[in-house]
Amino acid sequence: MAMNVSELTPQPTTAVTSRWRRIVTPIPAPASIPVIERLRAAEPQSMAGLPPILWDQAEGFLVRDRFGNQWIDLTSGIVLANAGHSHPRILEAIRSATDQRLLATYAFPSEPRLRLLEKLITLSPIPNSKAILYSSGTEATECALLLMRRHGQQIHPRKVGIVSLAGHYHGRTLAAHLASGMPQPTDWIERAQAQHFQIPAPQSLTGPPGNSHDGPCGAECFRSGITALAERGVGPEHIAGLILEPVPGTTTMPLPHDFATAAADWAKQHNVMLAFDEIQCGCGRTGKFFGSEHLGVTPDLIVLGKGLASSLPVSAVIGRSTLLDLPLPGEMSSTHGGNPVCAAAALANLQVLEDERLIDAGARTGAVVMERLGGLQRDYPQSIRAVQGVGLFISVHLRKPTADEPDVELADAIAQAAVRRGVLMFTTGRGYLKFTPPLSIDVEAAMEAVDVIRECLIERISAI
Repeated sequence: MAMNVSELTPQPTTAVTSRWRRIVTPIPAPASIPVIERLRAAEPQSMAGLPPILWDQAEGFLVRDRFGNQWIDLTSGIVLANAGHSHPRILEAIRSATDQRLLATYAFPSEPRLRLLEKLITLSPIPNSKAILYSSGTEATECALLLMRRHGQQIHPRKVGIVSLAGHYHGRTLAAHLASGMPQPTDWIERAQAQHFQIPAPQSLTGPPGNSHDGPCGAECFRSGITALAERGVGPEHIAGLILEPVPGTTTMPLPHDFATAAADWAKQHNVMLAFDEIQCGCGRTGKFFGSEHLGVTPDLIVLGKGLASSLPVSAVIGRSTLLDLPLPGEMSSTHGGNPVCAAAALANLQVLEDERLIDAGARTGAVVMERLGGLQRDYPQSIRAVQGVGLFISVHLRKPTADEPDVELADAIAQAAVRRGVLMFTTGRGYLKFTPPLSIDVEAAMEAVDVIRECLIERISAI
């Protein structure tokens, strides 16, 4: 039986006790319901889209409530806790920072901000880099869009258009929302009115022949998209920037090399700035520190967030110094950007990823998970359309047996059933499962989680 995530009637569970999982109550836990109901009375319904689990502790790759249940976490929060939840060194960095009695500095000079910026510049593949810090990924995306448009305006006042890819996601503030290609309303404004334009992605869950999930196209796909824009009167003289996810969150597969190369060559030829949104795929998630390392292409800007601190809200934009220096003093800053405590957490996180070789560990674990999930696809090809990903950035795409289209109901039902068995997943509402645990997950725990997914799939399709 599928659990409606908005439904708070406890669903029966079978007791689970393993090394990593423990389920001892119905889900949601009856004692948690009053708290969840109070939350729903206090916040909008948009916050009620995940399984009703009342988090109490999160440590490593485990999440616990206070009612005796424990889950293997395949969410990392929301692809955030790359180094694991509550890593001791990150906690210590936070404690040490608060002991300094310096909790906010705005844009005044501070050493914690300097240390994190210098570390990011050291990591940057972009020559002569500078960086700026923000709080949320969306905020950093807005900064990248601003910088690309500022650069375009120096060439011509009308060179302010932004091109993005259908199906990619960049955030929820206005410009980031318009750059996103998810199937959702754009509220009161049309993209073209705000000088935002989209072309087809080389991989998508739905699309015309030659642009399908199963058969990605490359350079020709990019060129045809740009040609279609030109036929609408949107030529490169109108375009300031191109923003894309080098490893999209929907497909968890790197863009084809020839697509990325064609995009970079076109951008360079027409003085269009290229930005890579690595908010999900960056900071080691794909088996490399930057997801764009899979492409062999160097952008003008890189946007980071989520896994940058594995904890507190920190995001960043890294890019060519000449580009970041375009805004004058006071024109580009953030109240909480470079907050001393957040900066200390992020620096500790980067050091943990490096010292504990978690990126390599995630790549090894991901390869084993992919092999096991691939076996599941071979056993149930009528239900599983594709299993794909790199590192621990993996997606399992479900299809309806009577039509080659995403099976949203099946995917969400599997995620909800897994939660009742001690594997924490989020419902995507798009017909696929995300396998994105902390990079520190034990291989045996990852395999146990895959086995649970298999059990839930078999149970669901057997009931149809």
